[in-house]
Amino acid sequence: MIKFFRHIRKNLINEGKTSRYLKYAIGEIILVVIGILIALQINNWNENRKLDNVELNLLYEIKSNLNESSRMLEYTLEANKELVKGYKILLKHVEEKKPYEESLDTIFGRISYWNSPYFTSTAYETLKSRGSEIIQNDSLKQQIVELYEAAFVYLSKDWDQSMWVDRESIIRPYYAKHFAEELDENVNKIFAKPNDYEDILNDSNFTNILRLSITSLDGGNLACNGINEYIKNVINAIDKELDSRNFKLSTDD
Repeated sequence: MIKFFRHIRKNLINEGKTSRYLKYAIGEIILVVIGILIALQINNWNENRKLDNVELNLLYEIKSNLNESSRMLEYTLEANKELVKGYKILLKHVEEKKPYEESLDTIFGRISYWNSPYFTSTAYETLKSRGSEIIQNDSLKQQIVELYEAAFVYLSKDWDQSMWVDRESIIRPYYAKHFAEELDENVNKIFAKPNDYEDILNDSNFTNILRLSITSLDGGNLACNGINEYIKNVINAIDKELDSRNFKLSTDD
């Protein structure tokens, strides 16, 4: 009987030890799981921070590109306005049958010219390669995409291509036939003298060419002006996004 109670007592002690061990083991497992979850959370936080840095640095680069594009667009706009101004002077001169003046040679030399718009898009190309979803602000993302994929494409391809076609198929052939071109290296300007001034005075094709150039350039200038305003709006939107997220320029990926 005594041996029986000793056996029971030993079993109870062993069960108590096992219970304590199980509690300890479970506690250890819980601590390990919590540690893993914390590590994953920290890792996710670090990855999100890196993605935020990539996004904000990319927005900063897009803003820099847009500032450069805006300056180039303003130059294009002013240069083409000067062309329109010259074409209008020449058109008035010819329509009123005024006598030839040597000062017109500068305008004659520019008849087949126009200034093409160029845009800096290296940052946007990086955005496309990474995926536009990296930009968290959906409204800002849409503005940037529309600017590059619609507005810039219209000017640099649709409008510019139309100008090139008109020049190559209509204006250049007429120009080559009726004008003698000269380059003044001292002032780095091209001048052109009409082969027969009286002939172009009475040629409706010439005035039609001038009107075509004026109309085409006016349309392009209107688009340039509107798109430049759009660029400035997008730059302001990027500035607000960067400010709201306390952006500091970083090289972290």
